[in-house]
Order: sequence, then structure tokens, then C-alpha cells
Amino acid sequence: MKWRARKLVTVSITLCVALGLSACARQLNRAPTPITVQLKWLHNAQFAGFYAAEQKGYYAAEGLAVTFVEGGPGIDVLPPVLGGTAHLGVAGASELIPARAEGKPLHAIAALYRRNPHVYFALASSGVTRPQDFAGKQIRSVSDGPVILHAMMARVGIRRDQYTEVALPSDVALFASGQVPVWGAYLTALVLAIQRAGHQINIIYPDDYGVHFYGDVLFTTDDLIAKNPELVRRFLRATLKGWTYAVENPTAIGPMVARYKSDADPDLEVAQMTSSIPFVNTGEDHIGWMKPEVWAGMEKTLREQGVLTKPAEIEQVYSMQFLQEIYGQQ
Repeated sequence: MKWRARKLVTVSITLCVALGLSACARQLNRAPTPITVQLKWLHNAQFAGFYAAEQKGYYAAEGLAVTFVEGGPGIDVLPPVLGGTAHLGVAGASELIPARAEGKPLHAIAALYRRNPHVYFALASSGVTRPQDFAGKQIRSVSDGPVILHAMMARVGIRRDQYTEVALPSDVALFASGQVPVWGAYLTALVLAIQRAGHQINIIYPDDYGVHFYGDVLFTTDDLIAKNPELVRRFLRATLKGWTYAVENPTAIGPMVARYKSDADPDLEVAQMTSSIPFVNTGEDHIGWMKPEVWAGMEKTLREQGVLTKPAEIEQVYSMQFLQEIYGQQ
């Protein structure tokens, strides 16, 4: 009996070393805490870090059982979090700032896409190489693109009445037809599909024209932060580990996405993850890290574009509390 008891203790200690002492205590003594996450879009490599955190056991090590809810066309991702059907969500910073200005108690806790993958592009044969070339043309715009487009065009002196925005599906053949010469889309999605189809394109990056917006931002409510900060901390810690794994192991992401998306093309998902790396891991600070000056710049751009009609106290839109605790003060 003593030998068996010593063996049990040894196994428990080994498990604690593997998972971390605090995580081990939660694993041995508690049932997993359910967490629901509202995603910004349909399942794909855009959310690779979440999938990695789930499938590599990082959430389990923190005592969490995580469920992901897809977003998609026409789905507003803020109400599920505000209403309590989701604990956390993924949205664009351009959505969160106006929501906070309207009094919605939402807080960003990490910027997962620290550069925005939304770009504009045209067939190489079109001669369109810069925003000034958009004048007099139709431009395919998507739901989270108008603010970025308007800000970029304003910075180069092109008025809104000098171009026309149209809504079009993500269709490679339609783009290739040239009927609408300039398209806006994620570099990590439609642009990849177009390039894989063999089309040569010119890509215009709004970042190059001073328009800097965080892309996918992880957010939750003031209430959850106040009532259960440890839960938020555990979730974010595991999620950041997941994103670190995804950045370091992009070729592993295809099969991970396929667990959530039955018709996934693993090779395409790997390509999407690979193209996402510069947006997630920018080479400065840490994955997920946020900067006050970037938030202030986004708020200023939204005011300039007339999106913000009420004052926004930008320091109330985001919290560095958990990032600083996880990474250490900087």
C-alpha cells in the first residue's frame, strides 16, 4: 500500500510539473469551467490560435472547456457577449470603439491581429498601383472595410464622391473579369485564393498610407472582468500560448481547422496561417500586446470619418491588465 501511495504521489507530482502547479490543482480538484467564444467569422485559419489552444490542451490545462460559435455574413458579434450567451468574442477595433462610445460595457483585452489584413488589390494589367488610381472607379467594399477605405482615400486627397463602393461576393472569377477593377478583402483569404488561381495582382496596403487599425481583437464585458478576473486571465493565457504555437507551427494548422470545418482545404488553411504571421507576430512587443497610441490613432480616425458621433474615452475601450500580468509589466 505504501508503494502504491508513493507511486500515486509521484504521478501527481509529474502531472503538476507538466501542467504547472496552479493548473494541476484545478485539473485534479475541479470540473472544467465552460467558456463560450463568439468568433468574428466562419471557421478558418483566421482563428488558428484558438484551435491550437484547444487541441494542444492549453485550455484544459487551465481548467477550461471552450466552445466556439461561428460568426458570418450579417452576424453582429457584440450582442452575444453583451447578452451573456458568450463570455468573450472576437471583433474589429473599429466596432468596439463606437460600441463603447454608445455606453456598451465592452473591453478589449488583447489584439490578436496587430496589423489589419484588410487590403485593396487590382489585376496587374489594370495599372492600379496606389489609392490615387481608385478615382473614378468602382471598388468592392466589405462590411469592415469602409472606414479603412475612406480614411486611406482621404489621406491621399480623394473625396468619396470620386469613387463608387459596391458589394460583391467573394468570387475569384468575378474579380478576374475586371468588371469591378478594385477589390477590398483580407489578404489572408480572398487574395490568397486569387493568387492560387494564377492571377497577377497589385496589392495596396492601407498601413502604408497611415491607416492603422487592429484587426481581430479579443474582448469581453466589464462585468466578467470585475467578477471573475482569474477566469479571464486563464483563458487569455491559454489563448496566447495557442497563438504562439500557431505562429511557430503554421503547417500544423490545416488539420486543426478541419476539426471544425468539414470541407476545409488543409493546404489552403496552412497558406492562410502562413500569410497571417506578420499580422499576428509583428516583431515588436508580444503577441496580443496593445499600444495606447494605436488605440488613440484609431479613435481619431473614426472621429475624422464621422463614425464616432459621441465622445469616446479611449482608455476605457481596452485593458492592459491581463497582458501585463501574463507577460510582466513593460
